[in-house]
Amino acid sequence: MGIHLRAITFRRLITAISVVLLFCSQSFAQVVTSDSLLFENKIFDESFKTIIFSKLNNNLSEPVLALNSNEKLKLQFDDLSEEAKDLSFTFIHYDRDGKKSILTESDYISGFNFDHILNYKNSFNTIQNYYHYELTIPNENIQPIISGNYLLVVYDNSNPEKIYLTQRFWITENTAALSTKVQRANDIEIRNTHQELDVKVNIGTTKINNPYDDSKLVIVQNNNFKNAITTLKPVFIVDKEWDYNYDLENTFEGGNEFRNFDVRSIKFLTQYIDHIQIDSLNKLTSVYLKREEKKNTQRYAVSDDINGRFLIKIYEGSDDALEADYVYVNFNLPVMEAFDSAEVFLFGELSNWEFNPAFTMNYNEENGCYDKTLLVKQGYYNYLYFVKEKSSNFPSPLLVEGSHFETRNNYQLFFYSRDIGSRYDRLSGYLELEN
Repeated sequence: MGIHLRAITFRRLITAISVVLLFCSQSFAQVVTSDSLLFENKIFDESFKTIIFSKLNNNLSEPVLALNSNEKLKLQFDDLSEEAKDLSFTFIHYDRDGKKSILTESDYISGFNFDHILNYKNSFNTIQNYYHYELTIPNENIQPIISGNYLLVVYDNSNPEKIYLTQRFWITENTAALSTKVQRANDIEIRNTHQELDVKVNIGTTKINNPYDDSKLVIVQNNNFKNAITTLKPVFIVDKEWDYNYDLENTFEGGNEFRNFDVRSIKFLTQYIDHIQIDSLNKLTSVYLKREEKKNTQRYAVSDDINGRFLIKIYEGSDDALEADYVYVNFNLPVMEAFDSAEVFLFGELSNWEFNPAFTMNYNEENGCYDKTLLVKQGYYNYLYFVKEKSSNFPSPLLVEGSHFETRNNYQLFFYSRDIGSRYDRLSGYLELEN
């Protein structure tokens, strides 16, 4: 498993070869080409679970690094296969619109253009066997050297076309300073349901020739890139101070506080768990959540959450990463009848921040509810129910969770710029806040 150089780089391989993945059980099920490898979190093998990508020593942080700093990111995941895999990773640079940049690997990577994942261990004291993998970037073998959008790609070391998962991360220069506050929407029609963000950007030392063509502001709520605001232009420019002050275009549904369940122990019932039983066939534990309620007609109520994330933790054991077992968690959301032409999703870090078909609820006519069973690692989890109506462009929590201007949400703001003659978009400023 030593480091070696390839005659053909990973990027050239995925550019030249279309990979057909037959996704069945532990097989693959998608066509992945260079052009179709999107800037998104994606799991291509269902045996890969519990993806955590964050700053080193802070599992509740976003995967964002300051350029030329001492910060590091850590990716963790489990593989539930019977045997360990020989895995490698690389990363790819993307522009502000989520398209692959025209740069070559040597333009944005220093060192090797890939690295092996050597840090993995087998679980112990668990019924479900798995291999736990970890990697950190930058490291002595591979380092990103410019700012912008990146996609980390984990693949089979002997077959670079066999991609297992992809994860977004960002490198920021922080030459521009962003400021904002989350407030009640000004528009009277959405005043009780929406939040508004008026943003100011001090471009500082950032060089921008045309503010309207050579820059871009992106605002994301709770890691949901489907409804990100991407089209705002500065309303006022006074020297280096740019003002994005709108009344409607910069608003989000407030949504509601995240729901949660706690399976740090399977020896007793926590607040939202109805009962626990052992599966007689595979001996894994099945956890049944209490029948949930739609909250769209309820008043807003403050409740503590961790902004949609999860924490892997066990009460019985000393090593959370290796001794936490996998359990079946059964969700059920009672509704009188199925939503017309709609899909219901579980959303949060447990779905890898994506509206993944694997997290789509099924309507059970006999029980009058949407239900879903997921295999998850022991810990504390946040989640929301989103509904994607046929007439909508993206899923919304409104029909199930309701929407309130008071809701505490996490926001990420990205400010991109491009120098005259530059071939890539810099991430000049980044801001994260919780209202």
